[in-house]
Amino acid sequence: MPVVLGDLKPRSVSLEVEGATASQVNAIRRTLLSDVPKLAIEDVEFHLGPIRDEATGKDYDSSTSMFDEAVALRLGLLPIPTDLSQFRRKSECTCGGAGCPNCQVMYSVDKKGPCTVYAKDVVPLGDAGLAILEPDVPIVRLGARQALLAYATAIVGSARDHAKWQVAHGVGMFPRPHVRIARKEGCSDACLKRTAASCPVNILEFAGGKLTCTDETKCIYCGACEASDEHGSIRIEPDDEKFFLKFETDGSLSAREALRYTLKQLKGRFEDLRESIQAIP
Repeated sequence: MPVVLGDLKPRSVSLEVEGATASQVNAIRRTLLSDVPKLAIEDVEFHLGPIRDEATGKDYDSSTSMFDEAVALRLGLLPIPTDLSQFRRKSECTCGGAGCPNCQVMYSVDKKGPCTVYAKDVVPLGDAGLAILEPDVPIVRLGARQALLAYATAIVGSARDHAKWQVAHGVGMFPRPHVRIARKEGCSDACLKRTAASCPVNILEFAGGKLTCTDETKCIYCGACEASDEHGSIRIEPDDEKFFLKFETDGSLSAREALRYTLKQLKGRFEDLRESIQAIP
């Protein structure tokens, strides 16, 4: 199953898989969406009662313009850099799930209004390298005499448990398109020009009385060209053995790391399935 990397970036990747079925590529897509683990905030403990600013002596009310549950949900959606060689699920940790530096990370928030609390105000207790990846994401607005004091615990999970642990986003797969052009009888130059102009991604060109496709891999299967050509001079045909797979991550893992983990997981599952089938008497 040859794989060709088309565009590899830290947070996104585009690749072409050859000699695979739609179900095999879809298995990669589904695993990317639901089974790649990462760190996300799971538990949040809010301070209750008045909060005193030691510097000014002012008392603040421990409240915000949102319910604590809504603030906790926003904290849970913040992307956290995750090293899967260091962190593991609590159920797989040597601490037996009690909580240790190998399975959880602690964060604190201590802000007093009036101000806006941002992701950069969620500070890791310990390794500064675990700071939130998108520092300017707003969480909640604090009014005068309002304050937010909370401690949060991040643990490893996957999107199969909750969407806040979803690493890969915008995961899409589609067969490689083939643009077949054969000028039919009665098809005028005006018709071909209209067909070329109908393409929303501008991959069709008409020159010298001939219609050509500059890059069929950019075809989006919209069908606009076929609809504009009443003579049937152009057809879009999908390749059943070549597929494009594209996705991006939230930054908690790089696109390369997410893809490697996915392929490793699938390989292990298929090996387990093979052994189970062979064990059948």
